[in-house]
This record gives sequence, C-alpha cells and structure tokens, in this order.
Amino acid sequence: MTKARELAQDFKKGMGTLSAAMPETIPALVNFMGVAAKDGALTYREKELIAIGVALYTRCPECIAVHCQKALEAGCTRAEILEAAGMAIVFGGGPVLGSSATLLLECLDEFEKK
Repeated sequence: MTKARELAQDFKKGMGTLSAAMPETIPALVNFMGVAAKDGALTYREKELIAIGVALYTRCPECIAVHCQKALEAGCTRAEILEAAGMAIVFGGGPVLGSSATLLLECLDEFEKK
C-alpha cells in the first residue's frame, strides 16, 4: 500500500474510532464540515481545491491525502490541483514546495488510478 492510500485509510479509521469515543463531538464536526463543503457560491470541487491549498500550507499529511482524493473524485484535474498547490507555494514557500513535490505528487499518482 502506498503512503498516500495508507494516510487516507488511517484517517478514516481513526475518525471512526474517535466518533465512537466522542459521540457528540466528532459527528457534529463531521456534519459541520459537510455543510461547509456543500455547493453554494463556490462549488464542492472549487472548495476541494481550496482545501488542497490549505492542507499544503498547514503541511497536514492526512489532509493532503484525503483532499487530493476528494478533489479527484469531485472531478478536479491534475492541472487544477497543481495550480492550487502553486498558490499554496506562493504563500508557504519552501516547506509547501517540499510537500507538493513529494506527498501531493504521490497522492495524485495513486488516486488518479482507477
């Protein structure tokens, strides 16, 4: 299993464990995230591109993996995701470049596979 897929699966498993341990808190957070991600003035796919940029900027490996997967599932192209990464690099510099050149590219390669 690749690091990208392992990160995404571990995150989902951990969320299930936390939801069971914190039955009021985690489901409420998940609901909030779902509401925030719904189509509005911005589409879900546009919001996933924003999430890619924020995930890279904050250098959260699990967030990078999960949102790369979600962005591709929402119909975002590799080029769009890389442009979002480019904007994150503008604001975050070398550390974001490092995450983009390694984990993001690995995630794209892994999750673009059918």
